[in-house]
Formats: sequence, structure tokens, C-alpha cells
Amino acid sequence: MAPIKAVFGGGNIASPPYADAANRTEALNALLKVGVTTIDTARLYPGSEESIGELPVRTSFAIDTKLKGGFGPGRLYASAVLEDIEDSLKKLAIPQVDVLYIHAPDDTAAIEDTLSGIDTAYKKGYFKRFGLSNFTAAQVQEVYDITTAEGYVKPSVYQGNYSPVARHLETLVFPTLRKLGIAFYAYSPLAGGFLTKTPADLDAGAGRFKPQTPIGDLYLRLYDKPSMRVALGEWNAIAEAEGVSKAELAYRWVGYNSALKAERGDAVIFGASNLSQLEQTAGWLKKGGVSKEAVERIEKIWESVKADAPTDNFGANKI
Repeated sequence: MAPIKAVFGGGNIASPPYADAANRTEALNALLKVGVTTIDTARLYPGSEESIGELPVRTSFAIDTKLKGGFGPGRLYASAVLEDIEDSLKKLAIPQVDVLYIHAPDDTAAIEDTLSGIDTAYKKGYFKRFGLSNFTAAQVQEVYDITTAEGYVKPSVYQGNYSPVARHLETLVFPTLRKLGIAFYAYSPLAGGFLTKTPADLDAGAGRFKPQTPIGDLYLRLYDKPSMRVALGEWNAIAEAEGVSKAELAYRWVGYNSALKAERGDAVIFGASNLSQLEQTAGWLKKGGVSKEAVERIEKIWESVKADAPTDNFGANKI
């Protein structure tokens, strides 16, 4: 089985311990050593593009970025698309990104105008591939149909929320992506860190689950539900039976036992709060899948949480 592509998520690259340029450089050099050559960033991530652009080692990577779209409505008209991608390239200090995504749909913009701007940016050489994130299947199909009819660059990558406890995209979006030949990049393979937590951790506001903060409130809405809390106990039991950490169990399942297919160009986006975690996670994503018994138990977890599971981070953000 071919190894799944691993992409480093740069959302926190402007924060400690990466706030220091020397630490950032060390982290990126470590990525190269373990064979990770793509970094994912976005205009939405505070300071991320600039923090990458400051480092000479950036030129050794393919870099993907995202226009805000629905996360910052009102900037998807054609001229603003060009302004924003040019601003991102300036911050990243590179002439071209690999994938340019629209981070989420923006219903304030005329999609035809947006796609005209995207195609102009493509013809200027600002990006190699066009991507969508947090779009519904119908919206993906609409974008594909318009770009085909107009002779524009077609979407070829989709980034979506996907983990053992967030699998609705398997039925809602994957059939359309497969039909159209669009690769899937999984974000939040640990469900925002939820799968590494205990109920006590959630009560204590650990990690991203600190209440009365924008990120904390989002992730608590997404995952802090009775069925999900029960699932954490079974998740821990599966990890113990496999002899692996809870994080390793999730990464390896997403990479090798899920709906992702390396041969279709799919990928897993991973984050790391320190250098050792970065190296460790990259290693897990090369190890292959988990046992048949673990896969069967993880399937039962999904059945138990399906009714409460989120689809993506965009819809919950608008609540």
C-alpha cells in the first residue's frame, strides 16, 4: 500500500514555540528530513503566511493557501480575488503557491465572478491547482460545471473535516469528488485534538477546548456531546488494545483504513505543537493501518456518534 501524503498544517506556525524564527526554521528542516514537503496555510490564520515567508527554507516546500471566502465574506469578487492572492504571495515571498483554495463558500458573492477571478490568477501563474474547502457536494458540482463551461481552471483538490468521529463527508461529498477526479485532503484528523482527550480534560478546558474563547466555543459545540464523551472511553480502550497512543490510532486510521486513497492523490493534514510531536506524527503516517479488530471497533464508534457528529468547521462557526 502506497504511503498517504502528509501535509503540515501551518495554522499555528506564528505561535510558540514557532514564534521564534530559529525554531520555525528547525521545524521546517525537520519536516524535510521526514519527507514532508507541503505546508498548508491560509489568509485566515493569523500571521501564518508572513511567518512562512520570513524563512529561506520555505522555497524547499510546496505551499498551499486559502482565500477566506465565507470566513471573511465580501472578498470573492474577481478583482478582490486577485488582490488577495497577490497579497498572500507577497507575504509568503514566493511567486506561486501549489493549491489556492476558497476556504468556505461565500453566498454574498456571485460564483461566476469569483471563478473568473480565480482563472485570471491561474493564467497569471499565481497557483498550480485550484481547491475548495467546506463546500457542499452541490456547490462543488456547480463550480466544476461553470469552470468546464467557461474553460476555466477546474477544482482538483478538496479540503474537508475528516476523522473517526466526523465522517459525514464519506456520503455527502466523497461520491462527487470521486466522480470528478478531485483529491481529498483531510483536516482535523484528531477532531481538533478531541480524540486525545478524556472527559476530565474537556471539563478542564484543555487544549482547544477552553470555554469562552472563539476556538474553544467552536470545538465544544462540535464535539462536547454525551455520545462523543462516551466514545472517548472506547477510543482509549482501542488504543490500549493496539498498544499505541490515541493520536497514533487516529492518524493511522485516517491515513490507511478510511475512505482516503493515496493513489487518488488524497492527503492528511497534521499539526504539531513541538518538534518531537512533528517527527513522531510524520513517522506514524508512514506505518500503515491499524488492526482489523481496531477498524471494526472504530466503525462501531462512528455508528454511536453519527447523529451528533459535525460535518465541517464552517457551518458550526456560523451558529
